[in-house]
Amino acid sequence: MTSPSPTVDADRPQNWVRRISALVICWLIAWVFTAWLHMHPQPVGLLAALGTVFALCWWAGDRRNDWDPTNWTGDPIGRRLRTGADSRISYLRRLIDDAAVHKGDGDSNASAASVQGILRDIAVERLKLRAAESGAAQLPDDDTLITRSDPRLADYLLADPAPPTAHQTLTDIINRIEAL
Repeated sequence: MTSPSPTVDADRPQNWVRRISALVICWLIAWVFTAWLHMHPQPVGLLAALGTVFALCWWAGDRRNDWDPTNWTGDPIGRRLRTGADSRISYLRRLIDDAAVHKGDGDSNASAASVQGILRDIAVERLKLRAAESGAAQLPDDDTLITRSDPRLADYLLADPAPPTAHQTLTDIINRIEAL
């Protein structure tokens, strides 16, 4: 526990005077009210009961101020940081579901193209990062970088128009990107 601040120590005499005054005023009000109802209160017993209740409230109030605040440090892995649904995840899920739909008229599916673009950007970023870590002085263009890394991955990422893909195909593509 931390020690109270100097300003708290300076306010303690006034604090106790105020507390005892409040107890006495409440005791007088309770005693007058019970006497008015002809309950024949015992003044000392009523003061003891009110004093006990007030003392417990004061003790809890004093302890609350002295408690140390919790400091959440450490690795946040495993803790849920967001309480609501992430709109990016629902957007990607919609894109993936739409990308799996075949269009009958032969037009390219905008969602399939969006998913392909997102996955291409991720793959290129990983490949550039890996090349930078290996000390490459110059990097080829993105298409060449993808083609050199994985031909099956390049078939999907460089296809024009973007092919509709099933969930299992997307899982395979994502696994291939993670292996880069």
